[in-house]
Amino acid sequence: MIETATPYPHASASEHATTERAIERWQRVTVRGNRAHTRGDRHGALSHYRAALSLADGLYGLDSVDPDPALAALVISHHNLADMFEAQGAPDTAAAHLCLAYEALIHAIEDDGLAHAWRDAAWRHARIALEQLQRFLQRHPGHPRATRSAAWSPLPIPAQPH
Repeated sequence: MIETATPYPHASASEHATTERAIERWQRVTVRGNRAHTRGDRHGALSHYRAALSLADGLYGLDSVDPDPALAALVISHHNLADMFEAQGAPDTAAAHLCLAYEALIHAIEDDGLAHAWRDAAWRHARIALEQLQRFLQRHPGHPRATRSAAWSPLPIPAQPH
């Protein structure tokens, strides 16, 4: 569960409350997706995971939003969808979600117009997203889109596990 211990410094009390409610709504939808996935309800899981992604997309870049939980929500939403599609034997769709998460973070890092707090948070989350992308490439060596996306990196590449 994502928690925001202190209000985001650039947000008013009402903006923080709105953001907190949005993150809580994202969490509820994600939990419903996880439950559906556990029950084997692929349609329900897909519906909830897509709704969670939509909620996370809506938080991106807003000045009143704490970037850490917002970017975590975005990455987790894409990764949940990727895990689901990979388990269903759809590695291309899984790769697309892993790449979209990682590429959104790289774009944020490189966006000089984005608030510094968002860019810093993107750096932190991009490392995790890159690791997930590299794990995918270990399972699906040479996947074209994943390979291109992983190569597009301002981040130091961690050593590959043996």
